[in-house]
Amino acid sequence: MSSGDVAPQIDEQPDVSSRALQALRDDFLYFNVAGSGPTFPVAQRAAEAFRRWLNEVGMFGHVGYAAYNAALDRTRADVAAAFGDAGGAERIALAQSATDGLNTLVTGLAIPRGSLILTTLEEHGSALYPLRLRADHGDQLREIPWQRDPDRFLDEIQRGVRDGARALLMSLVSCKSGDVLPVAEACRIAREADAITIVDAAQALGQVPVDVHDLGADAVVMLGHKWLHGPLATGAIWVRDLDRFTPTRLGWRSRLELPTGSRDYNPDATRFETGTVDAAAFVGLRQTLVVHRLLGTRVAERLHALRGRLLSRLAGLPFVLRSTPSAPTGIVVVEPRTVEVAELVTRMWDEERMVVKLIDEPGMPQAIRISFWALHADEDIDRVADAFARQLATRVA
Repeated sequence: MSSGDVAPQIDEQPDVSSRALQALRDDFLYFNVAGSGPTFPVAQRAAEAFRRWLNEVGMFGHVGYAAYNAALDRTRADVAAAFGDAGGAERIALAQSATDGLNTLVTGLAIPRGSLILTTLEEHGSALYPLRLRADHGDQLREIPWQRDPDRFLDEIQRGVRDGARALLMSLVSCKSGDVLPVAEACRIAREADAITIVDAAQALGQVPVDVHDLGADAVVMLGHKWLHGPLATGAIWVRDLDRFTPTRLGWRSRLELPTGSRDYNPDATRFETGTVDAAAFVGLRQTLVVHRLLGTRVAERLHALRGRLLSRLAGLPFVLRSTPSAPTGIVVVEPRTVEVAELVTRMWDEERMVVKLIDEPGMPQAIRISFWALHADEDIDRVADAFARQLATRVA
């Protein structure tokens, strides 16, 4: 075998200093990690090296095709381990995003037409839209408010189960408040009634622990490009019991391990995969998972410190805090009392060169989401708070 026939490998001991992991230019400040965390440079390099090599050897040639499949197999194994299910690669299906994974699971729910499905008002549109489409086609959908009251929320879950709910979908970390929702408790209530449970971990993996066994869900969805700082177009679903979901899209990879002409599905979660994907992006995802394994608890510790600093600095400003102060995440959501919210978000960029996110959801007051990661410095937090103070003072004057 020629040395050129061997695919580039990921770096098992990359530099994980803040300097090495920072991908952004230094002429602005970025506080929208909950939208997308810029890809770590080491992950970008890993993806580009594999993509270039795969193109050179011919992706579906004898050398390229074997490496293509091996890269995806290794990704499934690494994602399973990141989910707390080491050795559970057969329960992983790769996806292009959390939206892709959620649509696969929601449309494939193995429940009778007309069933009651529970979800929360904290969900991203990637979950709410396919759920509402099911409702348009005959299912019942109940969207439960969070209101930062776990006991009241779980009472509503219990009420829904008593009313015959057959499925529950909820986020581990809310994209609308940054709160950690009581997923394990809700899944336990649903599981005792044999309802199918789906957890959206898009805002969780990379900033808070995600263990599928502790959560007790039937399926968990992740993506690579937010808190993991991995490449775009990478995601995955973990499925405990394949029979609780029916594949609704089929392609050559749905039956990759079966004889030609077989009408059966793959005997593992790859039955939910369809066709050709950018394997190099998943190599980049593997590389970013290595970074997180090496960082360990440093991310959580840093987020805790930055969150405390930000809340302290914002306390004197005319904001209503939508987030639970003690939440262990890098997401803080505030509702300005005295200014037009969308205009303030625009001015923060135009006049301060700072990216913050407008939250504009039906039935909720407009708000601003400030999301930060372990790479942010203390002075970054001070600067964004000072910028808000300047903009609010200018507008009032």
